[in-house]
Amino acid sequence: MKNFTRSRISMLYVVLTVALLAFVSISSYIASRNMEIQSGAIVNDSIPISEAANNLLTDLINQETGIRGYLLTDNEQYLESYTTGKQQLEADLEKIQQYEEKYPTLQLIIDTQAIPAIANVQKHYESQLELIQSGKSDEAKARITNGKTMMDRYRVVHSSIQKSIEQITTNAYNASNKAGESSRAIAMVGGIIALIAGGMSVIIFIRSNRVEEELRKSEETYRYMAESLETQNEEIIAQQEEQQVTLAKLSEREQELELITTYQEKLTGYVELQDFLKHSLPALLDSLNQDAALIVMERLDHGVATYEVIHSSGFPEEHITRLQSGLFGPAKRVFEEGVPLLHTRDVSGHERGVHGGVIRAIDQYFPLLDDEQKVIGFLLLTSYQSALHQEENQRLTRGLVRQFDLAFYAQVMNDERRKQAASLAELNDQLMMEKRLIEDQRDLIQSILESAHEGMMMCDSKGNLLFANQRMSRYFGLQERIGHNLVKSCHEIAAAFPSFNAVASSIEALLESSLTKLTQRFSFELDEQQQHAELYATVVGEDTEQKGYLFVFRDRTEEERIDEMKNEFISIVSHELRTPLASVLGFIEILLHRELPQEKQKKYMDTIYREAQRLSNLINDFLDLQRMESGRQVYHFSPVNLLTTVQEIVDQWQDKQQHRIIVQHPDTELWVRADVDRIRQVFHNLLSNAIKYSPGADRVDIRLSAINGHAAISIQDYGLGIPEEAYDQMFSKFFRVDNSDRRQIGGTGLGLAIVKEIIEGHHGHISFTSEMGKGTTFTIELEQYELSSMDGQIVIFEDDDNLAKLIQVALGKLNLPSLQLRSAEEGILALNRSQGEGPLLFIVDILLEGAMTGWDFLAELYRHPVHYQTPVIVSTALDPPHDYHEKEIQKYLKKPFTMERLVQVAKRLLDNKLNHSYVFPAQDTKSLSTTLQRNGIEVSEMKENMDMIEVEIKKPNTES
Repeated sequence: MKNFTRSRISMLYVVLTVALLAFVSISSYIASRNMEIQSGAIVNDSIPISEAANNLLTDLINQETGIRGYLLTDNEQYLESYTTGKQQLEADLEKIQQYEEKYPTLQLIIDTQAIPAIANVQKHYESQLELIQSGKSDEAKARITNGKTMMDRYRVVHSSIQKSIEQITTNAYNASNKAGESSRAIAMVGGIIALIAGGMSVIIFIRSNRVEEELRKSEETYRYMAESLETQNEEIIAQQEEQQVTLAKLSEREQELELITTYQEKLTGYVELQDFLKHSLPALLDSLNQDAALIVMERLDHGVATYEVIHSSGFPEEHITRLQSGLFGPAKRVFEEGVPLLHTRDVSGHERGVHGGVIRAIDQYFPLLDDEQKVIGFLLLTSYQSALHQEENQRLTRGLVRQFDLAFYAQVMNDERRKQAASLAELNDQLMMEKRLIEDQRDLIQSILESAHEGMMMCDSKGNLLFANQRMSRYFGLQERIGHNLVKSCHEIAAAFPSFNAVASSIEALLESSLTKLTQRFSFELDEQQQHAELYATVVGEDTEQKGYLFVFRDRTEEERIDEMKNEFISIVSHELRTPLASVLGFIEILLHRELPQEKQKKYMDTIYREAQRLSNLINDFLDLQRMESGRQVYHFSPVNLLTTVQEIVDQWQDKQQHRIIVQHPDTELWVRADVDRIRQVFHNLLSNAIKYSPGADRVDIRLSAINGHAAISIQDYGLGIPEEAYDQMFSKFFRVDNSDRRQIGGTGLGLAIVKEIIEGHHGHISFTSEMGKGTTFTIELEQYELSSMDGQIVIFEDDDNLAKLIQVALGKLNLPSLQLRSAEEGILALNRSQGEGPLLFIVDILLEGAMTGWDFLAELYRHPVHYQTPVIVSTALDPPHDYHEKEIQKYLKKPFTMERLVQVAKRLLDNKLNHSYVFPAQDTKSLSTTLQRNGIEVSEMKENMDMIEVEIKKPNTES
């Protein structure tokens, strides 16, 4: 019973071992088969679906490229790409639809997103094609953006399809991995079972020799099964490696497609050619895995071809010659043959790279064609990565280069059109500018002719009136006769103006060539006033088809009036000069030929003196008026006390006439800035007129007042008065009121004209009121002058307001007040009235407005008992006098001087104003000492340095 039990147990172990081994084999077979199925799914399903999806995008891009090429060039050759893409799109859609039932997610994306998007793009392309074929290219170009938007939407859908395919591939890959894991687990379990079975077999062999042979056979069977399992495992590992290679190729292909998509996107949307090349060439190099590129274009100038490198990328700059007169080798062949060429060459210089490891390069030359398939340039692609040429990449390279060629030519054409448009715009601007210039010249000539004081008209050689300016039309109304016969029009004018008959006859004779030139004077009435004119004619365009005659009517009315006034003036002057001369000559003749008592001689001599004085005044009036009218009158402005000046003049007249002159004035002083000599002349003239033209009165009133910042001086007489019709001419030269009451009153008619010129030269105003039989009042208004105080201020003597303001701004750094004075007289007046601390500093210009100069003020300052030590800076454009030497407190600067230097010197003088030493520039010490003594300055010590002389002076004796 025991043996039987042991045998049965051994047998049971053997059977169990065999069953387990069979289970392991079957499981391994099943797992291996499952792994093969999953791997097959990846190869049979994922790759074809991915290729078909990518082909859909490529088909749409080919259609887009064909449509755009056809749109830009109008070449139907580009429609081949569109037709091929459309046919291939249908085949790729059918290929994808074969897998839709197996993959519901893919089916959902294809049916709901991809097919509608593709249909929209297809409809857009068809409508674009219809627009182009119907000649609506501009509208088609305007819709390019819509097509790009639809393609962008499809690219989003394409990304969803790619993600779905990636998910399918990932699921199959995960299932394959799980099958591999199951197979490995089964193999591991089988190994464990084999070990157990081996142990049990050994035990059974020890227990029973009878079953040894069966166990040996079981062991051999186990070895065989183990070897089979190992072989299956190796096959599974090989399949996994193959799947990983396939996935890597898919990823690489996806990256290539992304680069190609990016490249194709960068082929459109640029305005400038350089922008297009800057973005598209790097994208092309990335897509084709090339290292460098350049583009060469052929330029024709007067039939001579030159070759220009318009853009390069990746090449060392020193290896590129931008402009060449000739080509050779592959570059020349690509122009001649028009086909792509491949060239391998050794590299040198910077092309070898920073490590110097690059030895050879592969150059690919691709011709660039225009719409007539003529070579206009070439594209050179260079690779330094390998000396081996990959034939399988040539199809992709040619396709992308062809797309680049189409886009490049389109961009070149756009660039050319843009340049042409810019050139046309510039030409249009030039034409518009020339047109405006011509119009401006025409308007200018028209304005000149219309603004001329002369009347002008022009006729052609047949006598037809072509032009008449406004003044001519005002004379004779010729504007309405333009185009009419001039001779006929002149005779019609002569009918209204009989004095024009001679002019009409002369014009007719000139047009008939009876006269060779025409100059004629005539008179006519216009607006009930006698007008005088002079006509002269000039031939225009002689010996040409545009021959004509220009007639100029010069208005001589004012000349006639002036001639009349001259004649009257000559008569007046002759009378005025003859009368005193006759008296002078008569009394001199008596004195020469007769013996007269002493009293009579003195009486006659007094008469001669008065008449000579009268003659001198008359001549002076003539000269003054001439000087004022010519603008050569110079006024020396200085402060003038009107009350003092008027009183002096009244005192001169008071004892010479029978009139009493009464002066009414305010209690305060009344100052103005004026030329004192000319103001005296004004008062003398007005007072003389007031006395002369009031022969029946015994009084003249003079009133002085201040009104709103102005000083008013009124001189009133109680004489004849002025008739109202003479008001407008009262200030005219040589004008005198003509009536019986005034014929015995002498005068030249120049006095009031001189007065008006002087007052206006002082920026003042003169007016008068008059009543016949009661007298006349003349009123003068001048701007009132406010006396300035110089105490505690920097005083600037400068008649140039801008320069004075500049100096005041610069001195603002010293934080001290400043005062501008325009004349030395103002300074002397203010200095003598100074009651306080006195001025801080004087900046004196030599040439000032008044009759005095800066030297006069300095002389007055030296004599002042209190302020003689006030520091002085002399600024002038003149050289100093030969005997002038500057002291420490008198710095002599030549204009123009810098403000920084001025402030520096002023600050030093203000800081050292208690120092009595004078500093002079280097010069002859003897001359300097002599000059100082001549000016009353006693020197205690003189120190001579390199560029200056420092003089220590004795304290001045203020009493002397």
